Amino acid sequence: MAQHKPFDLDTALYSTLGDTAGSPAPELNAQLKARLWQKEEVLQTQICKKEISLWWVPMVANLILCGVPALIFSLPIMPLWAHLCAIALAWLAIGGIVLTFIELKLCNLKEATTITLYRHIKKEA
Repeated sequence: MAQHKPFDLDTALYSTLGDTAGSPAPELNAQLKARLWQKEEVLQTQICKKEISLWWVPMVANLILCGVPALIFSLPIMPLWAHLCAIALAWLAIGGIVLTFIELKLCNLKEATTITLYRHIKKEA
C-alpha cells in the first residue's frame, strides 16, 4: 500500500502564489508615496462650505410691511377707517406667516432659498 502525504493548505498556497513576504518594487513604492503626497496636499487645502437659509426673509418682510402699519393704525387716537385698515393689514400679516409655513411643508422653500458660501482654508503644519 502506498502512503499518501497529508494535504497542507498553507504549503499549497505559498507555492502557488510565490513569495509574497518580500518587499514591493521600488517603482510601486514611489507611486504610492506620490499619491499619498497628493492626497495630503488636497486635505491641507480644504474648502469650507457654509449654507445660509433665507426662508424667513419673506415672512419678516411681510410682517414689517403689513404688521407695523396695522399696529400704528390700531392706536386709539386713529379714526374708524384707520381701524378698518388695521384689521385688513393684520389679516395680510397673518396670511403671510401662514403661507410661509405652508410653503415650508409643501415646497422646498428651505432648499430654494439657501445660499452657499465657499471659503478656501489652507491648513498650516
